[in-house]
Amino acid sequence: MVCLSFPGGIRGCGGDSSGFFANSVREEGLLAIAKYGVIYSPGSAGTIQEIFQDACQNHYNSFGVVSPMIFLGEDYWKCKKPVFPLLAQLAAGREYSSLLAITDSVDEVIQQIEQFAATL
Repeated sequence: MVCLSFPGGIRGCGGDSSGFFANSVREEGLLAIAKYGVIYSPGSAGTIQEIFQDACQNHYNSFGVVSPMIFLGEDYWKCKKPVFPLLAQLAAGREYSSLLAITDSVDEVIQQIEQFAATL
């Protein structure tokens, strides 16, 4: 089963996450099962909070799997909300540093996820 998480919901797992009533609990659980990665598109405070929640799980390898974090929108994540440069610095020397990607191409996002999936 392939589970991908997108901020705000889960896609492709065949499950319903709406039963989680606390957003932080729901997000923690979704991030934990999204072992093939999370794709971040431009968002605001909630998305940025989820990025760092995911980074913590990867940083400490909380669930035994370090998964990709892919950012869609290079200008947004490098300039408008410069989360990516900070995250890259935080990840330096850690396993997940090689699993960070940023792009403007949906095709490249898919390629990144497929490459990682092939290693599992």
